Amino acid sequence: ELYDFRTVIECEAVRRLCALPPLACAEMLAALKRFWIDDPRLEEGIAVSAQDEAFHMALVAAAGNREIARVHGELTEKIRIIRRLDFTRDDRVEATYREHAQILRAIFQQKTEEAQHILTDHIAVSKAEVRKITLHMLQQARLQVTE
Repeated sequence: ELYDFRTVIECEAVRRLCALPPLACAEMLAALKRFWIDDPRLEEGIAVSAQDEAFHMALVAAAGNREIARVHGELTEKIRIIRRLDFTRDDRVEATYREHAQILRAIFQQKTEEAQHILTDHIAVSKAEVRKITLHMLQQARLQVTE
């Protein structure tokens, strides 16, 4: 449910960002573009995890509604430990870079529906991966207990 709420908040932020004048939007999201598109990629999952969280919070904050950003921050706090599981595999780190770049490019081109679709898929895949990793870890723990 928290992931679903996160999706609603972030899709609204994307809608608002796509409605801004392109130059203003580009200026507001310049640091995100630099990190996720222009700069060399980080390899370490925990470092990418922190930047992933910052990416999503920055999108919401840039949309300009402090109350939505506050609620999103509280939501982020609640799911932080679970979200970090998504960065234990290299393929997920690579996917995060690729998907964040796609989201930003769609926003810069004011393609609201495309940006929202990519964002929704990005969050859904993350949710599914975290669930899969959690279930695997629980199964491993059960096996260790029964041995």
